[in-house]
Amino acid sequence: MKKNTIFYFILFIFLFGYYSYSQDRKNYNECHKKIVCLNSMSLIEKMPEFSIVQNELYRISKIHENILDKLAKEFHKKAEKFKKNRNPILKKELEILQARAHAYQKTAADDLTKKQNQLLNPIYKKIEKAIHKVIDKDKDIIRVDDCSPGKGILVNKGEDITEAVKKELGLK
Repeated sequence: MKKNTIFYFILFIFLFGYYSYSQDRKNYNECHKKIVCLNSMSLIEKMPEFSIVQNELYRISKIHENILDKLAKEFHKKAEKFKKNRNPILKKELEILQARAHAYQKTAADDLTKKQNQLLNPIYKKIEKAIHKVIDKDKDIIRVDDCSPGKGILVNKGEDITEAVKKELGLK
């Protein structure tokens, strides 16, 4: 009977010790997880694709500006005519022209936003892949904050992985 009691006591101590050790190990691993930061704007600006995107968006915005300028010139010509001759038909044409200009402004803004998203998405995906490669190399990273100006994170005392991601993207 005494042998069984001693055996169970040793088994209990062993199992309790193992459980305690595994909990300590788990806590140790959780404490060493890292929250890191990244300056995404710095990455985007360095990517060669970004200048292509900027040029394309500039080209599209110039097209929209030219169309809006034509509408504005047409509106001013009709407004001058209306000042000289208070014709109700001209007044109606001015109202229609003004509505067209406002509608086109909204269409132009929507088109520019849609094109911007379409052109920037491949860049974002490329950066995201590079971030995942950096995270795969450092298993302690649990979260990446974007510390770019205006992103809302003022201070992150975690490691800055921007340079590691730049290296992964082949940027200098």
